Amino acid sequence: MNAELEEYISKQKEIVISSYEHGKSYSNIIIFGGYAGLFTIWGFTKDNIEKWQSLTVGILAIISIVIFVIFELASAWLRGSQVKKLMAQLEEAEKMDHFPEEYGKKEREHSAKFLIVWPYFFFGSVLTGIGAGIILLYSFIINLVNV
Repeated sequence: MNAELEEYISKQKEIVISSYEHGKSYSNIIIFGGYAGLFTIWGFTKDNIEKWQSLTVGILAIISIVIFVIFELASAWLRGSQVKKLMAQLEEAEKMDHFPEEYGKKEREHSAKFLIVWPYFFFGSVLTGIGAGIILLYSFIINLVNV
């Protein structure tokens, strides 16, 4: 096999695997940092805020998490299937000693479709999570002022 092609294929495999790993680590940061913090603060303050505020924060946080989890499951499936297909195509390229003409085309098409709905999930999850955080912050400031 051509040494230049072999090196290129090896780098492509590294890029494919690396992009999958980065996607997973980003979602872990959001889960542990954002949601864990939100629920911790809510848990400590829910007895000191009005019932409607506590209920609203809980509902907004749950909606945010549900949207986020649905999005993450769909994107994990997409990333996983893309990695599998791209790796198979790279292995085929190694055997054929050249890249197939259709290399990555279907994966790019799936990504384009996914990117159309991505903002709805992203902003739905972020806005409900921020809404819950704003209510907690508001309640905290009001309680400080009234003390």
